[in-house]
Amino acid sequence: MDKKSLYVQLGRNLKRARAKSGFTQSQVAKLLGIPREVISYFESGTREPGMDDVIRLADIYGVNMRYLLPESEAACEIEPVGDTSISLAFRAGRIVEEDLPVIVESRRFLNNLFELNKLLEGENPECR
Repeated sequence: MDKKSLYVQLGRNLKRARAKSGFTQSQVAKLLGIPREVISYFESGTREPGMDDVIRLADIYGVNMRYLLPESEAACEIEPVGDTSISLAFRAGRIVEEDLPVIVESRRFLNNLFELNKLLEGENPECR
C-alpha cells in the first residue's frame, strides 16, 4: 500500500470512529485545540496526523489506537465500549462545550475497565 493510500485509509478509520462516537468535527477540533479544517484534512487523507494526534483521537473516540491504524482495519471492528450493552448515551443537541472533556474521560474510564475485565478473564483486548 502506498503512502497516500495509507493516509486515505487512516482518514476513513478516523471518520468512522468519530461518527460512532457521536462527535462532530467541530467538537473534536475544540477538544484538540486545532481548527476544524484540520480534522477534515485528517479524515480525507489530505494531511497525516502525528502519532500524538492519533493517540488523542483514539482517547476521544473511545477506541484503541490500533483500530485507527490502516493495517488493523480487518482485525478490529469498532463497537461501543464493553460488551455492546455498555455505551455512553447522550443527546447531542444538549451537549455544551464544557461537557466534552467529561465525555472523553468517561469513555476512557469505560474502555480501561473493559480492557481490565478482558485481561482478568484471560481474553485478548487487542482491538479495544
